[in-house]
Amino acid sequence: MTMKHLTKKQDAALTLCFLGISCVLYYFILTAGGILLTAASYTAIIGCFAFALSRGQNKLIIGGLACTVVADFFLVVCSPIQQFWGMVFFLGAQGLYAAMLHRSRPGKALIFIRLGLIAIAEIITAAILKSNTDPLAVISICYYVNLIFNIVLAFAQFKTYPLFAIGLVFFLLCDTVIGLQVMSGGYLPIPEGSLLHSIIFAPFNLAWLFYLPSQVLISLSSRKKHLA
Repeated sequence: MTMKHLTKKQDAALTLCFLGISCVLYYFILTAGGILLTAASYTAIIGCFAFALSRGQNKLIIGGLACTVVADFFLVVCSPIQQFWGMVFFLGAQGLYAAMLHRSRPGKALIFIRLGLIAIAEIITAAILKSNTDPLAVISICYYVNLIFNIVLAFAQFKTYPLFAIGLVFFLLCDTVIGLQVMSGGYLPIPEGSLLHSIIFAPFNLAWLFYLPSQVLISLSSRKKHLA
C-alpha cells in the first residue's frame, strides 16, 4: 500500500497499531534485561523508522530516523558498543533535522549563529576537559549544541512542528542522562551516593524512558497532511 492510497481510516488504523506495538515494546524496555532488552529496544527504533517511511512525506525526518537506526545499531546491538560511530550518525540525524528547520525558516544569520555556538562550545569543552578531550567528546558536544539549536528553531515554528518540537525535548532529556553517565565514567567523575548519581543511575532504564517517546513523536511528525 503506497502513501497515495492511504485513507484517513487506514492512516488512523496504522497509527494505532504503531502506538500499540510501541507501548508493548516500551514496557519490555523499562522492565526487561539482557537480550530481551536489546531486542525490544532496537525493534522499537526500527518500528519508528518503518512507520514514518510507510506514511510520511517528509524525507528529511525519514532520513534522520534512518540515521538513528544506524546509530542505535552501534550503541544498542554492537558489543562492545561503538560510541563514536553512534554519535556520528546521531549528528547526521540532527544535521538533517537542522536542514528541515532552516529550510522552513531561511536566512544565513541563523546558520552563522549555529556555527558560532558550536565553536564556542568546543572551545569551552577543551578548556574544561583539557587532556581528556578526545574525538568522542568533540563530536558529542557538536551534536548536543545542534540538538539544542534545533529545539529552539522547532519551538519557534511550533504551529508547523508541534510533535517534532516536543520529541526533540525528550531526545534532549535522554541525551542529558546518557551524557552524565558517560562523564561520570572518566571525563568529570560524579561522586557515588550523590543525588545526581542516584538519578542518572536509576534502577530502571531512565534514558529510554525519554528516548522511545522522542522517536515516536518524531516519527508521528512525518505524517502526510492530506489524506484521501
